[in-house]
Amino acid sequence: MSTGYIASTVPAQIVRVSDTTLFDVAMRATGDALQWVAIAQLNGLTDPWVTGLAEILIPPVLPSGQPTGILGL
Repeated sequence: MSTGYIASTVPAQIVRVSDTTLFDVAMRATGDALQWVAIAQLNGLTDPWVTGLAEILIPPVLPSGQPTGILGL
């Protein structure tokens, strides 16, 4: 499988958001609110709340497996 190769060669998408949550960002960008964990990890975040204006990186290839929606699990 070439997932690792694709993820390492395709740049992350950048979205600009303001006063929202990573749940909303994930839902709009990927169609799956539980992908907020992958987005948080890519951006070095632990809090799903985004205050003020921020640029958020969206992973080009989402992780496989069952997302739990809980950071660190």
